[in-house]
Amino acid sequence: MVQSGDFSPSSASESEVAGLYVGYALILFVVPTFGVAALIGLLRLWRAPAPTDPLARSHFIFQRRTLIASVAAIAAGGVLILVNLGVFVLFGMAVWTLVRGVLGLRDLLQGRGIEQPLRLFY
Repeated sequence: MVQSGDFSPSSASESEVAGLYVGYALILFVVPTFGVAALIGLLRLWRAPAPTDPLARSHFIFQRRTLIASVAAIAAGGVLILVNLGVFVLFGMAVWTLVRGVLGLRDLLQGRGIEQPLRLFY
């Protein structure tokens, strides 16, 4: 069974790994905080340099892509509520964000990188 402390990349620093865990925590808190965690996570990752370690870099790109898409879906869902479609967009965004966050965190805990971090679906 994989424990939370099992991941120890060879060339990634402890602060990079801790930052990746914080990123996944913010992704998983997007739904209960109604998007506030997505904005915080996006601001946190926006100007941060990408890690040099390939494994950490793939997770960093994956997290940034997830948060950008979540914020865009929240904005679109907010506008589309006016025509009674926003609830469906927001529900889809919630499920998509949670699934993506859980799968990405699982890969990080197992020490695997994201093969194609720019894909929209996992």
